[in-house]
Amino acid sequence: MSAPLSLTINGKQYEVGEVSPNTHLLTFLHDNQLLGTHKTCYKGACGACTVVATLTDPDTLEKKTMTINSCLVPVLACVGWELTTIEGLGNKYDGYHVIQERLTQHSGTQCGYCSPGMVMNMYGLSQSKAEWTKEDVEQQLDGTVCRCTGYRPILDAFKSLTPQDIEDVHKTRCPTTGKACSGCCSNKPKGEGKKACGKSAGSPLKLKDSTWHQPSSLQELLDTLAGLPEGTKYTLVCGNTAQAVYEGGPYTEYIYTGNVPELSAVKLETEALVFGANVSITRLMEQLFLAAQTLGGFAYVSHLAETWKHLGNTSLRNLGSWGGNIATKVNHPDFTSDIFVGLVTAGATITTVSPDGSSDTHTLEELMEVDLVGQRRVILQVSLPPLPDDVFVRTIKVRPRTSTALADVSAGFKVRVDAATAHTVVDAPVIVYNGINSSFIRATATEAALAGKSLEDEMVLQAALSALATEVVPAIKPGETSPEYRLSLTQTLLYKMVLGVLGDSASTASKLSLRILKPGQWGKPVTKVEAPIQCSGEAEYVTKIPARPGELYGVFVTSTQANARLVSIDTTDALAIPGVVGFVGAEDIRGQNNMLAFAADWVPGSSQPVFASERVEYNGQPLGLLVATNRSAAYAGLEAVKVTYDDIQAPVITIDEALTKPLPPSQFPPVVIGDVAAGFAASTHVIEGAMRRGGQLHYQLETQITIVNPTDDGFEVHSATQWASETQRAIAQVLGVPDNQVHVSVKRLGGGFGGKIDQCNIVSTAAAVAAQKMRRPVRVQLDLSDNMRIVGGREPYLCTYKVGFDDAGKLQAVQAVLTADSGYKGVDVSSSSAVAAMPSCYACSNWELTPQFILTNTPVTTWCRTPGTVEGICFMENIMDHVAAELGLDPLELRQRNLLPDGGSRRLGKEIIQLRSRMAGCNVKDLPDEVTIPRNLISNMITQLLASADVEKRKAEVAQFNKDNLWKKRGLTVMPMLWPHSVPPVYPFSVLVAVNARDGSVSISHGGSEMGQGLNTKVAQVAAYELGIPMDTISFVPTSTHTNPNSSSTSGSLGSDTCSYCVGEACKILRARLDTYKQVAGLLDASWKEVVLSAFNAGVDISQRYVNGANETQGYAVFGVACSEVELDVLTGQFMILRTDILEDAGRSLSPLVDIGQIEGGFVMGQGLLTLEKIVFDAATGKNLSDSVWTYHTPMALDIPVDIRVTLLEDAPNPVGVQSSKVTSEPPVCLAYSAVMALRQAVTSARQDAGTTGWFQMDAPLTYESLQQLCLVDVSRLTLA
Repeated sequence: MSAPLSLTINGKQYEVGEVSPNTHLLTFLHDNQLLGTHKTCYKGACGACTVVATLTDPDTLEKKTMTINSCLVPVLACVGWELTTIEGLGNKYDGYHVIQERLTQHSGTQCGYCSPGMVMNMYGLSQSKAEWTKEDVEQQLDGTVCRCTGYRPILDAFKSLTPQDIEDVHKTRCPTTGKACSGCCSNKPKGEGKKACGKSAGSPLKLKDSTWHQPSSLQELLDTLAGLPEGTKYTLVCGNTAQAVYEGGPYTEYIYTGNVPELSAVKLETEALVFGANVSITRLMEQLFLAAQTLGGFAYVSHLAETWKHLGNTSLRNLGSWGGNIATKVNHPDFTSDIFVGLVTAGATITTVSPDGSSDTHTLEELMEVDLVGQRRVILQVSLPPLPDDVFVRTIKVRPRTSTALADVSAGFKVRVDAATAHTVVDAPVIVYNGINSSFIRATATEAALAGKSLEDEMVLQAALSALATEVVPAIKPGETSPEYRLSLTQTLLYKMVLGVLGDSASTASKLSLRILKPGQWGKPVTKVEAPIQCSGEAEYVTKIPARPGELYGVFVTSTQANARLVSIDTTDALAIPGVVGFVGAEDIRGQNNMLAFAADWVPGSSQPVFASERVEYNGQPLGLLVATNRSAAYAGLEAVKVTYDDIQAPVITIDEALTKPLPPSQFPPVVIGDVAAGFAASTHVIEGAMRRGGQLHYQLETQITIVNPTDDGFEVHSATQWASETQRAIAQVLGVPDNQVHVSVKRLGGGFGGKIDQCNIVSTAAAVAAQKMRRPVRVQLDLSDNMRIVGGREPYLCTYKVGFDDAGKLQAVQAVLTADSGYKGVDVSSSSAVAAMPSCYACSNWELTPQFILTNTPVTTWCRTPGTVEGICFMENIMDHVAAELGLDPLELRQRNLLPDGGSRRLGKEIIQLRSRMAGCNVKDLPDEVTIPRNLISNMITQLLASADVEKRKAEVAQFNKDNLWKKRGLTVMPMLWPHSVPPVYPFSVLVAVNARDGSVSISHGGSEMGQGLNTKVAQVAAYELGIPMDTISFVPTSTHTNPNSSSTSGSLGSDTCSYCVGEACKILRARLDTYKQVAGLLDASWKEVVLSAFNAGVDISQRYVNGANETQGYAVFGVACSEVELDVLTGQFMILRTDILEDAGRSLSPLVDIGQIEGGFVMGQGLLTLEKIVFDAATGKNLSDSVWTYHTPMALDIPVDIRVTLLEDAPNPVGVQSSKVTSEPPVCLAYSAVMALRQAVTSARQDAGTTGWFQMDAPLTYESLQQLCLVDVSRLTLA
């Protein structure tokens, strides 16, 4: 009898048990209550699921350790592996691992959801290399997303680690050996691997609907293929990383090739470099670098490996094989394979073998014509030939962000030239492009145009570029870059190649400077209270609550149309699938089909259905919820649901389309100050313009999730919500039950950013309806892709403006219309906030600012970090740049001339204050029209930043740089900001401070939601200060609608401020009561613990509840100044931010580390909004084409500013702030516009070189494509002159 299949996790052996070939390691970990490894994208592109694996190479029998994505690899492929998860490093009981400690000390965790993945990435690096560099650390984090911190503190933490640190500190004990554990057992004899634990090829594993084969030799693999009946649906499995981009199956036969030695063989010889098909991309790169250094004729392969550093990310390259990558290209010709481009360029050959043992050798182009699956051919190996030293080989990848991105265009060039004869091309060159269309590989006409010709001849270059323009016909790829951009890239990359061969100084003029990340700046450290358990994976989120007996898993049935009548939903076939239990739709709602309670008060009369009932209004709209016993069954059932539509109409997708229709009702009034007509009449200059800015997805790593459990007295709800009271009300309203029958509890969120204020109730109300009908617990968690399709993000905007000013640039009149795209319902509209914030720190006597919103067939857009305010401030900065350009003034000088004076007034943002009041259940009236700014700190802050950032010197250097470089440009600008913190008179948070009698420890429960912003840390600091006790005696109890009823939304930077205030007031009352008792009892010298126990025994209440009343907290202005310097590759549009200096007014900061982390994280989120993150909807179907981690690009660790320096303004206490502090989490998002201003300066220089001057509209996001097009790159300018 064969031994059961098993694997080792953290030193403990686990039997695989009953699984399917599609059961991923991540699912297995969670099924075995190893919950510290988080799940988000299931595509290997967010890093939350990272674990460390040690496995035996079947060729060398040596063990190798690496990070992998547990969301992709099948658990059956892991048989015999030794795995380390976050639980295997350290914990609060046995002590923390040094990596966890260092991340904690550097304040490298905020919401904490990414932290276990970050820790495991660094741990994997430390276990795979004896030594590492700072660049290695940066590269290691190339596939791990953090939406909160901006990455800087994480990188600083890990760069501070040395090999000695790892060797010296191992806090946990191995369950197997009892010795200090480095995270993976190494006590097995060399060579003992999977075959000892698994089944042989002669006994394939028979599963429920399929068979899993594990051949241990090439012959066994071929015999297995030969034995499959005709027509069998089979697949070869190695790393399974192709599933990140292409979902295949289902199959009846799965053949795992990871145990076949012949497929893992590596031969580095002078005649050729030979690699078996299963060699991982990481190992392939390592061996290529080695060959380039040690073998003659192979120096060129290092260039291939350098480009492949940008293929996927480290964990994908560790797990994925080059052979699998090439097979994916063969099966999906539209796949932009970087490996394919490199191998074609090198002239590599591929050997395949058929089931009868016969083999063939192919070029890569020939391989594309082979039906690998139909012929059952196996890719055996690749052979790379040596090349003479005079052969120039380069590969280039232009991608939408630095890492974890597919190429827009990748190119390869192989050219042999005779430098002595004017760089004449000696042999036929090779020019390869990928990303053009599914059939294009070689630019043969262009190759012919160069063959035998001199690259120093201008006519030769122009003939080649002309040939390229003729033979390259890019396909239209909806949701991707335009054909025009991709054609331009083929030409500019060829141009770069020619310049590179010639060695002209211009050849480096379009290559960005080397990225060397610099450490951040830090204030006085106060460790975030949850940081240690976040870094150890022990922090509890809703996702980690174990399933209850009988719990069901729900998935949404969503619309595939954006504007149609819903005819029917047929679930018959779905309900027949084993494990599928039922379906709920609009007809099952016993209360109101409206998920908005108090949230409906922002736009009067607004509502939002839980499920569509008559018409569908966006592609992805929930139609119902399918519930099953597990996730796999639910998704299998989803595929079987049939939805019928009629009256299908073209969707309205854009603001411009919507503006052709009447505006929806309930528009907001304009902000009118002075008389703009008189202002324009008095102006010597009047300009008009516009700016568009796209939306932004929240991209929280903890996606929307709710668990609803029916109880004997109602419904127990665990929800990732920023507004527990609204979730309670919404569920009760939908179910038709009293609010007191819904009990909502919130411990912490894995990121919020506004997306979990009311739109989280899409999930919570649907789960509640299912729980009510099925009378069983129901869990609904959206996959990241579903989250991106179903839940709306930040509003897209259009700003049109007219501005009058005098010869000195002093503003005389500003007239603007700010139009927000609210999606299919006007629910969370921010345009009134935008016009209130628009004046920022500038003075003008005459304003007419009109907010409006329109409706489109897209998801309801909602609050997103500093909603409205970022739009108003950024649009104003665009106007200031336009004015400066019109007058030829220095942009900063123009701004300084228009700064609001001390004692100046600005219009109060009444609408946002009234909104927040109504959301709190109140209706505030009699608000003043204006608010006075006693002191505008901006002028002094600009002076301080000019000195600290050495701005004048650097501006001169930038000017000289732009003069010296044609194809590489820089920009450096300074941006000031006044961010209005609007606080309504009534915005209650209920808190409870409870002292425990025995030991004096304190438990606090507040109505806010901790989501990484440091709310609990600041609350603990205030409580410790007011009570006079150490912070480590304070702990937190989850927010609940019973303990903290009727609390407001944690949003608008109000949560931390108000909860800290309320806890402070509660502690003052409690402290006064205890101080009085001390006096009466004569305990003046007694310790806190003694006083508490004595007071309790005397009947004194040692707990205190507090709710803030009207006008207890007040609004104020937050000031900030930022200076950003960028470098732009004109030919491709790629750029990097070289340096950003931020000086922000935080009052007297409660927690400098928390505040600096918030500032950096906010800036990087703003950077994403304004540059990388683009949402595209299909014009015909309304489908979100950016609903994948591979098509929506948030900033990664290698995208942030190379050098970021954050300073908190000193000696600026806030007289109306909590402990004299100010909020910090939202204002810095606006300061990211400084990078846009710097990019404008760089683009302006490029346009001047192209012979074009004057103002130009620059919409955001500024993707690489839009920047390159703005630079007016034209083929006629690609010359050798």
